[in-house]
Amino acid sequence: MLFVPQKAVKGQALADFLAAHPVLESSKLHEEISDEIFEYNMTSEDEVWQMFFDGASRTGPKGKIIAGVGVVFISPQDHVLPRVFSLTEPCSNNVAKYNALLIVLLLALEMGVRYLEAYDDSKLIVNQVKGEYEVRHEDFVPYYHAVIKMANSFDGFYIGHVSRFQNTKADDLAALAATLALPIDTIHHFTVAT
Repeated sequence: MLFVPQKAVKGQALADFLAAHPVLESSKLHEEISDEIFEYNMTSEDEVWQMFFDGASRTGPKGKIIAGVGVVFISPQDHVLPRVFSLTEPCSNNVAKYNALLIVLLLALEMGVRYLEAYDDSKLIVNQVKGEYEVRHEDFVPYYHAVIKMANSFDGFYIGHVSRFQNTKADDLAALAATLALPIDTIHHFTVAT
């Protein structure tokens, strides 16, 4: 089977459009465009960083709750920077997610990121930060206020909801961090050669 595009149909559509919309006056075929560049309220796409975050909380082997955070930064040049953090205090999944967002905002500010898009699979956290949901749980209030304060430090900040499928890397990293987190009472000795 051979496919041949029908260019005549495209040309006919253009001819029909021009026939239906005649230009009554004479007009220039081209217009000089100034070489001057205007950059008012513009953000170049190459400045925007994306970040996917997630938090996980698990019950450890001794019955203690351990939590971890997974973060995936995507630079404007599409470089992927995964980060994993174990949290030192036991907390719920949602508090772990707030911690993930705070860690990411702090890292982004330290890296000099000016425009950041943050994504998570939790509608609760995302909509609370957007102001669409009220923050009712008292454990979330200090985290919420800290996130808003840090988000206002950027020239541009956006937070959005993604499906779990779109957030699998951050989710997997958070689960790994929670699984591998050492219990607080665990002691390890390391020998460092100099």
